[in-house]
Amino acid sequence: MKSKTVRATQIVPLALAGMLCAAHSQAAETPGQQRERNDVRAAQPQDLPEPRVQTSHMTLHAGEGALPHTAAQDTQVAQSAPAPADPRAPATESGRTAQRSGPGVFEVDEDAAQRALERTLTQSGALLLPQRTVEITPSYTYRRSEQSAAVLATVVNPATSASTQAVINQRNRQNENTFRVDVRAGLPYNSQLEFSLPYSIMRTSQVTDFGTGTSANGNGLGDATLGIAKTLARESGARPDLVGRLTYNFGNGKRQDNGVPLTGGFRQIIAELIALKRQDPLAFVASAFYGKTFEKDGIRPGDSAGISLSATLAASPATSLQLGFSQVYRKKQENNGITLEGSDQTYGIATFGASSVLSRDLTLVTQLGIGMGNDAPKYSFTISLPILFR
Repeated sequence: MKSKTVRATQIVPLALAGMLCAAHSQAAETPGQQRERNDVRAAQPQDLPEPRVQTSHMTLHAGEGALPHTAAQDTQVAQSAPAPADPRAPATESGRTAQRSGPGVFEVDEDAAQRALERTLTQSGALLLPQRTVEITPSYTYRRSEQSAAVLATVVNPATSASTQAVINQRNRQNENTFRVDVRAGLPYNSQLEFSLPYSIMRTSQVTDFGTGTSANGNGLGDATLGIAKTLARESGARPDLVGRLTYNFGNGKRQDNGVPLTGGFRQIIAELIALKRQDPLAFVASAFYGKTFEKDGIRPGDSAGISLSATLAASPATSLQLGFSQVYRKKQENNGITLEGSDQTYGIATFGASSVLSRDLTLVTQLGIGMGNDAPKYSFTISLPILFR
């Protein structure tokens, strides 16, 4: 028993002496030796500890030289371990773009959609061009008119060769082809200068109930017009955009050619007010105008007035659709101070249009008009090609 006690008392001092020698040898290492030892350890593959929190309960016995880890140390290791990256998550912007351009998904160009809508509004006069911008618009319009009128005619009896005066029904048919050039230029102070010049080719025919009729053709330049437009107010809340326009008709066109009446020859001044309200992708336009016509050679056509309502929809990034209605009233005509009864006109026109942006500065605009009322044109079709110069 005594020998066992002596061995225990000898082993403990020897263990303590070994620990002190190891600590002294580590402290005696030079900095260069420490760096070499650290490099060797770094080159060896090491397994990262699993991110977990573990509480260790250990008892220190005599003769053991290692200290136990605490729960706080394990928690710190778990928090500092980096989370593994998810290979399925897109890491770049190109990855997000690829998702947007997948099957069944397309990306809408909002700028292109707004450009199609704005081009249509510019053609209707509800939107003005920016400063130092010019737009030239060649267009073609076909208009068909059919009207019936009671006329006084001489009727000859073939049996007796006697002639009498009688009132008969006559159908007047008119085919009008108009080529026109419009020029718009953006000016400072939210204003715009406008000029237009038409050329008309007219074919008319008159057919009576007796099967007799005549026809004739005529053509010539129409009246040149010069106008100025200005934005009076910008849209804010419930208030719409307001555009005022003043146009002067020079009356330099032909009144008739080869006995065929044309649409020119009388000076006129027209005032117009346009309201624009936008609720993207829709735009609503309302306008009202009044035209004062001046006398020439004893003939004074009646003044005209009208209102119109329309809605324009940006149907796609490059296409817009338009639906509208116009109501026109024209006063009675005067000839040498005498009012001609029945010469006044009241009619409506329903319009359906479509615009397509062909390129950044080129647009195709089409419009179909359906007349409503006995005095209205039966129908009309217009195609135009606005070209923008910046």
